[in-house]
Amino acid sequence: MNQTPFFSVVIPSYNRAGLLKAVLQSVQAQTFADFEIVLVDDGSTDDTERVVKEIAAVDPRIRYQHQLNAERGAARNTGIRVCKGDFVVFFDSDDEMKPDYLQVLQEGIQQHPEYAFYAARYLFLSGGKLFPSGITAVPAGPHGVELVLKGNPFSCNFCVRRAHPGLVLFETDRTLATMEDWMFLVENLHSGEQILLLEPVGVLMHEHEGRSMQQNELLIQRRKKAADRLLERHTFTVSQQKILTAYSDYFCSIHAYLDHDRTGSLRYLLRSVKAVGWNALFAKAALKYMAGRSLILKLSRRNEG
Repeated sequence: MNQTPFFSVVIPSYNRAGLLKAVLQSVQAQTFADFEIVLVDDGSTDDTERVVKEIAAVDPRIRYQHQLNAERGAARNTGIRVCKGDFVVFFDSDDEMKPDYLQVLQEGIQQHPEYAFYAARYLFLSGGKLFPSGITAVPAGPHGVELVLKGNPFSCNFCVRRAHPGLVLFETDRTLATMEDWMFLVENLHSGEQILLLEPVGVLMHEHEGRSMQQNELLIQRRKKAADRLLERHTFTVSQQKILTAYSDYFCSIHAYLDHDRTGSLRYLLRSVKAVGWNALFAKAALKYMAGRSLILKLSRRNEG
């Protein structure tokens, strides 16, 4: 392995020993091979260490890094600090890379070296079927903070230039866990940077009951706190403030409905409308609230951040 690989794939993991072999194999199978894998064990109590070290024993590109349990934001920060690659690719320990994902990113970086943040598309995989994600409707090309003020359509599937000056690390406050990816993008794009979205699909995200985006009431509280924290830390234009708060309320309205709180969902939605007015997205949400929970789940997938 090169002393300075092109990519460092940082994978935080907590008690997912049974999934790690398949996850690591999907990275090992990449057509672009100039990478290292840094598996950050976030204080697991299962066989994570044994599983990873057995695989690493025959593949020197894999490194095991242990830390006391501190949630994913802190684990990703640990990965950034110890990795060696020019670019850091964040990846979750229950997902799957398509074989050409790193190749897609590498080609995008070579063709457009002026950016510090890159992403490819991803899809949800559930029951052997593929479903669109929040990034599906976003056009390829560069995007600034205005996109992520509304939420995080990228999920954790993005790549950053490790040496980018002023890089803001992930939020480590445990009470904001699940919001760290969204906050990372808002804080890093706030100063005028852009993230380049590449057209191909690179990642399949496995939909299952254990995904963090299933905890509705907790997500509502954390989204509200994350929005407040961002508004405290940074100066936004009046328009940006309205977008951030309106779409945070929209996020909360979806998860209130998923939690069978119809009154709360409508209250949050009306706050969104009050901030920025009616639009097609809010109107569809109002109609779908009347149509049933299964359709709201589709909206939820598109607003993971």
